[in-house]
Amino acid sequence: MMGLQAFVAVASLGSLTRAARQLCRTQGAVSRQIQQLEQHYQMMLFYRTPSGMSMSPDGEALYALATHLLGSLSAFSSRPREPQTSIRLRLPSTFALRWFLPRLDAIQQCLSGTHLEISTAVSDTPEFSNTEFDAMIVRGNGQWDGLHAELLFPEQLTPMCSPALAIDLHSPAEMETCRLIHANASRDEWQAWWRQFSTDSLPGQHLVFDSLEVATSAAVQGYGVVLGDPRLFQSQLSHGELVMPFPQFHSGEHGYYLVMPAQSDDLMNLRVLAETLHSLV
Repeated sequence: MMGLQAFVAVASLGSLTRAARQLCRTQGAVSRQIQQLEQHYQMMLFYRTPSGMSMSPDGEALYALATHLLGSLSAFSSRPREPQTSIRLRLPSTFALRWFLPRLDAIQQCLSGTHLEISTAVSDTPEFSNTEFDAMIVRGNGQWDGLHAELLFPEQLTPMCSPALAIDLHSPAEMETCRLIHANASRDEWQAWWRQFSTDSLPGQHLVFDSLEVATSAAVQGYGVVLGDPRLFQSQLSHGELVMPFPQFHSGEHGYYLVMPAQSDDLMNLRVLAETLHSLV
């Protein structure tokens, strides 16, 4: 391409010096590009004379083709383009790291012409009045006034722990000496699971963290048993860092929802995003 640009400039201006000045290149660079074209096509493109450069018959033939080609390429590069839409999406940090990002390439391929701008937050409160987000993925019950919520999947919780800790766990009752790991200050999830699958009282040892990611990391390191949805931790489970000692799952009132303002200007694209996420669950 640069060789053809140099050729057309020299042919139009009749001078290596003027062509180099127009192209913001050195005269030596322009001269080498002309020589490379002549070697490539095995023909002389210019007559070199004391008064300048004049095209040979072969040069004139190439000039007609080169000017047409460069003109077409210029028109192509300046053609009107469809504006790319974007969706500004906020995700819970653990959900983003463990579920969303491993599927990001597949999600983006399904959203042709739509760019995702992703941010994370610890909060599970879907609030749009003071934000610039178009949509949020939120863990909750799906009941938020003035918002449209698309269920991605209901949460299914089961205990997970390190393989070493699981060796002595054959029934929920045997967790009475274990530490229970919590992803927040509320003990509601563990209490609900315990009421459903154990007749004993909830163990007295607890570790409380500020996120599910940190809580699960503590379980991987053998500090206790965490309650989580295995769909978020397929990597640790498949690599044997975590195991599920019991088959019991608790399906509570919570799930993961794609939430958006009910009167969103971009509702069509957001529903396409929801359908894409549904297909990857």
